[in-house]
Amino acid sequence: MAFAEPIIVVLGPRCGGTSAVAGVLHHLGVFMGADFAWAYREMSETWEDSRLSQLCRRAFNERSLQLQMDPDSFAARLCGWADQHRRAARMAGRRPGAKDPLLCLAIDFIQDAEIPIVPVVVNRPFEKVVASLNRLGWFDDEQVRAESTARLVAARDHSLAGVAAIQVDFEALRAAPTATIRRLADELSLKVTEAQVQAAADSIVKPADVPRDADPLQRLIGQLLPRVKRNPEDAESVRMLAQIYFRAGDFANAHSWYARMIEIGGPDEDVFLAMLRVAQSMDMLAMPWPDVQDAYLRAWEFRPTRAEPLYGIARHYRAEQRYRLGYLFAVRAAEIPLPEDDVIVLDPDLYAWRATDQQAECAYSIGNHAEAFTLWRRLLARPDIPESERQRIAVNRDLAVPAMFEAASSYPNTEAGDLIAEAHETEVTISLLAGPNRAATEQTLNSFLNCCTDVARFGRFLLIDAGLPAQDRAILQERYGFLGFADFQQLHNQIHERYWLHLGEGWLFFAPDRLITRLTAVLQAETQVFQVALNFADAVKLTGISAPEPTVRRTPDAGRYVLADTVATGPAMFDTTRLDRTGGLDTTNPDPIAALRQRAAAAGLKSASLDEVLCITAL
Repeated sequence: MAFAEPIIVVLGPRCGGTSAVAGVLHHLGVFMGADFAWAYREMSETWEDSRLSQLCRRAFNERSLQLQMDPDSFAARLCGWADQHRRAARMAGRRPGAKDPLLCLAIDFIQDAEIPIVPVVVNRPFEKVVASLNRLGWFDDEQVRAESTARLVAARDHSLAGVAAIQVDFEALRAAPTATIRRLADELSLKVTEAQVQAAADSIVKPADVPRDADPLQRLIGQLLPRVKRNPEDAESVRMLAQIYFRAGDFANAHSWYARMIEIGGPDEDVFLAMLRVAQSMDMLAMPWPDVQDAYLRAWEFRPTRAEPLYGIARHYRAEQRYRLGYLFAVRAAEIPLPEDDVIVLDPDLYAWRATDQQAECAYSIGNHAEAFTLWRRLLARPDIPESERQRIAVNRDLAVPAMFEAASSYPNTEAGDLIAEAHETEVTISLLAGPNRAATEQTLNSFLNCCTDVARFGRFLLIDAGLPAQDRAILQERYGFLGFADFQQLHNQIHERYWLHLGEGWLFFAPDRLITRLTAVLQAETQVFQVALNFADAVKLTGISAPEPTVRRTPDAGRYVLADTVATGPAMFDTTRLDRTGGLDTTNPDPIAALRQRAAAAGLKSASLDEVLCITAL
């Protein structure tokens, strides 16, 4: 097997000093790449190889840091990049190096792919990293910046536990650059000259003639324009000018330079991105819509595996309240998966959830409320939705709920007698409190049977008589032949199964789901939980709230759920074995659920709930 030169990998969070260390390595003769991205916020080289940077941003969501690429595909692409990078370094007569903050998340993939590396860990005080992120305006707020930094550092340190790594203190590098650089060169066995060491030391000191309030974008434009004037075919300078103008909101110049990129040509993916930016620039400049739409469609026609052009059209029509046209384009955009063969995806969220959200909003606006409800619920189940967007989607979901009531409240199409096939083998008993209002009882029964998509998992369904007239009892028994009847005082003695789902009285269910599967899965995953409520925060009405992702736990069968602070009084499932540890139900108490609170706490037991509101009280 041929020897593979280890790649020197600089590891640290954004604003953690990694660019300075990577720049030092560059000046010491390490090959960091042939084409680098610019740090537009400070006009400096990032020393991030552009192909590696694009791959990392394709693999990981920059905000949530979640993996968004197939793991095997990511590992294969890493191997391909590493092979090409080593070849380029060998041709340059240098050792290969790499740097990107997202590599902190990729170490396990690198190790699994058996790509040899020499880790260089850059350390900087956490508060100074966050202060720099704040100053440069990364993300929305300080909490997101702090969480992102903590996750990158934790992922790096966890993956490198027990692995020999070279440590660089960024503050020491700034205070004593020459000594720190010499030590780094020695630890990496780099043969360097005094001139290289001096150049490396000079690189980490900001030039004195650069005003601190200088606009880095304008300075960079001033460097690039003469290059293009000297060589109009300089594709890289043209690309950078187009990107800078677009980022700066100068869409007229962005349009011109992206059009020039199309004229120069290049790889299909680059040409598509230029065509997309031309259309987006025209859109931002409020050019005539037929021309803008034509530009979007030309971009999609050139690369039909990309959803961005169709999404742009859908967004325009929704903003213009032409919802049927918006729906048409949004549906097609949402059907297009994240392109596995493309490296540069500017907005992975568009494929993950934005196009679906656009479809849901248009569906709601044309009266397809059930479709919108289903789509928004699907989005709320995702872990990568920004919290502000999650709560907006939760509010929208609740707007679509009234349309779900009619279908949920009708008598179920399934024959009642078929609902308990092989029921004797199940471990679930369901109970429902039936008062004098038979209509309310039927509404709860019908809506639960329609919404509990795994209803066949119950063994017995007990109706607890709480003032039900004899005539109404006979009607219910005829209509719902699977019902058994129980006296409240004797309820505890009639529940023999492991799981007991108590529906209470007068509830209206509206969200189809595998309720029994989800509730039992929570109890199986959480050994100290004895009760799982259906509604988040034990709500009795729509709240427009979905459990915040940082508080959520999840399993494949349970989906999203949270631990609760108190015993729920609404519909909930109990683990009867754990319930017995509290002393069981006191059926002589008018409110036996409330009486459980103190006894459950004394027994060291907790409650939990699913992550959203799935039913409301109809009383």
